[in-house]
Amino acid sequence: MNDRLSIQTNRAGLVQQRDFRELAQRLKEEHVQMREQLVEIRAMASALFSLDDCSIGMCKLIKLQDAILCLIEELEQHSEWEDQELFPSLQSYLHPTMAMSVARSIIVLEQDHDLAKRVVQSYVNGVNAMRVPIDEDFLHVMASELLTACLLLLKHFTLEEELVYPLLDRIVEQIS
Repeated sequence: MNDRLSIQTNRAGLVQQRDFRELAQRLKEEHVQMREQLVEIRAMASALFSLDDCSIGMCKLIKLQDAILCLIEELEQHSEWEDQELFPSLQSYLHPTMAMSVARSIIVLEQDHDLAKRVVQSYVNGVNAMRVPIDEDFLHVMASELLTACLLLLKHFTLEEELVYPLLDRIVEQIS
């Protein structure tokens, strides 16, 4: 069992050790940065529930749309980098059985990512279709959509970190 879960540093010649440490550091830095953006977006979306003037809410919905779309664009670039560089590098260090298990888990994680993108699209569609004047119910529904997307993305980051960070840390420790 231990052998099945072991880190395979002898198979890792494909990736230079320093490069792998840089990949691990980049993952952590990008997650921190995107989490900070999500916290800010969540706070702004939550504040929509206590607005007295719905006309101000319209401007805030549009501002939030810009913020979440910017974040989604960054997340797409991040995910592409993970798929093309990070995950293949990570798997080159893992025993084949462990690598297969991690690959399956990553596929499941991507389902949360896709669901969050669909919720964001629903939010964007709602904001793009809004008619003046908006009412409090519409404002609350849109805020709820955005909060749901944020929570899904935070869940995605947390689960990915719980899966990947311990592996990255073990590999970095062994190659240092």
